Amino acid sequence: MLIQDLIPGFQRYLLFEKNLSPSYVKGVLDTVRLLFRYDESLRVSQCTTDHIRSFLYQMREDRLWSPKTLRNYRNNLKIYFQFALRKQHIRKNPVDEIGVPKLSKSLPRCLTKSQTEVLISEVHCYPWKYRLEGYRNVAIFYTFLFAGLRLSELLNLQMHQVNFEEAHFFIENGKGRKDRYVPIHPSLVPVLKCYQSKRAEKLASSPYFFTSIRSSKPLTKKNIYAIFQKLSLKCGFKIRPHLLRHTMAKLSLEADLNPYKLKEILGHSNIATTQIYMSVSTQNIRQSFSKIKLL
Repeated sequence: MLIQDLIPGFQRYLLFEKNLSPSYVKGVLDTVRLLFRYDESLRVSQCTTDHIRSFLYQMREDRLWSPKTLRNYRNNLKIYFQFALRKQHIRKNPVDEIGVPKLSKSLPRCLTKSQTEVLISEVHCYPWKYRLEGYRNVAIFYTFLFAGLRLSELLNLQMHQVNFEEAHFFIENGKGRKDRYVPIHPSLVPVLKCYQSKRAEKLASSPYFFTSIRSSKPLTKKNIYAIFQKLSLKCGFKIRPHLLRHTMAKLSLEADLNPYKLKEILGHSNIATTQIYMSVSTQNIRQSFSKIKLL
């Protein structure tokens, strides 16, 4: 059986038995298809550790993969061959003997407080083509900065998930298929309400909170990145959605928010992920250090 022949059953297994998100499944399947194109005559039973290692090394050289990318592709193939092992097409998983590259512990990049203030100013002052576009884009940037939502969460946010009475977002099927409540900061409430009322005047109702200016269709990743590109040029520094999520986390810790509460807001499964931002947030460390007497 060729590598490609197992894909239909493998896809159903990932979606229905493992209950993985469609975007994650797509990434795994793209990896398997890439391996198939590398050697279209190779059968599943013929895949040895040397074959897989040669493929990964060649791809890293050709595509200049980072160690993290190499690790992700290796893990994707491990899932595939584990499925093949389960179906008894192979006797052992050939990926098991391929080591995981050691990753450098880089800190997440965040905007400084002054850069954040510049961004907020430029969002308000930018000459957007339509007035409603301005209200919407201000609301988008405020939501990233004051709620720390992931891009996919913002794009999928629906009207019924925004509860002004109890001041929270209900994030349904976030990362890891987990639901959570995210508090709506007092500074964010008037911005969201203003956009919502202006949109109601111009457009037909839509189940989605953030929509196109000319229709009730939801925004896409391409739309968001185009908006961010305009603001990046205006501000003079690069801005991305996840950068604003990092910035929100850093500013929250500097304002003395409990890391465990921040963990729940961000939807992290492990407190260790949240604690990374404690290394980024140096303000409290400096303040504490300046008060101690060394000599």
